[in-house]
Amino acid sequence: MNITRGQCLVFIFNIIGRLPLSTSRLLGRLAGFVLWLVPNKSRRTTQLNIALCFPELSSTQQSKLVFNSLQHTGMLVLETAVVWRKPYSLLKQHISTIVNLDLLEAAKASGRGIILLLPHLGNWEIFSRYMPAEHDLIMALYEPPSIIELESLIKTGREKDGAKLVPTNSRGVSALLKHLRKGGITCILPDQVPDLNANSGVFAPFFKQPTYTMTLATQLAQKTHSHVLAATAKRIQGGFEIIFFKPEESIYAGDALVAVAAMNRVVEECVREMPEQYQWEYKRFKRQPKGSKSPYK
Repeated sequence: MNITRGQCLVFIFNIIGRLPLSTSRLLGRLAGFVLWLVPNKSRRTTQLNIALCFPELSSTQQSKLVFNSLQHTGMLVLETAVVWRKPYSLLKQHISTIVNLDLLEAAKASGRGIILLLPHLGNWEIFSRYMPAEHDLIMALYEPPSIIELESLIKTGREKDGAKLVPTNSRGVSALLKHLRKGGITCILPDQVPDLNANSGVFAPFFKQPTYTMTLATQLAQKTHSHVLAATAKRIQGGFEIIFFKPEESIYAGDALVAVAAMNRVVEECVREMPEQYQWEYKRFKRQPKGSKSPYK
């Protein structure tokens, strides 16, 4: 019987998901150490991104940040198996602190929709469990993985406590609009590079770099008069610290460039809170203004 790569990954994830969080993190650190030792694309992209975004750091400081970032990448991948598999009653024990919860409570009290910006920082997968279990049903866009065997694993993990996933097309966006207009909560990853041909982004500064950034979140806020907050699940000893951030008022501006620039600033604020926990191995700056070269070539 032939076993596919996807089936192997599902088997490994199911095994790791049964482990204590601390054990998954230890294994993740080991994986991150291997990423640091062996030349690979993740390490190279991390080095390039950190050099671009933190030019004020010395080469020694940048190298330390690269090393720590790769360690957190390893922990993210393996602890996510635990986050998806454990019952929320057990997972909740690892959420030690909620910072600025009053921002979320005030937004909920208004009766309007809430757009929660979740950068690729810390472990954003926590929110598909925490939000519906502790607050309200959330709705989020979902694109099936390239490895088809992982789809059931991912969807089951994210929908375990009632989160609803909708496709990344016009039908999914329509569902988000309806959900927000009814006062619902939607989660959006604001730092994914949008499709250049779909005219779904604009260039706005991010760590002083011209960065092609999605307009979806700010457009949804405009159309539904929803509140916008950012949030992260910071990795700390023994678990997570959830932090909510309030963007500048200009995130609600009618001018897309102004609104998206404000969104990038609040994402940058989140990242500066824990720079080693950002996904620096993602090619965030791969699309450049006309006439400029990609830093990854």
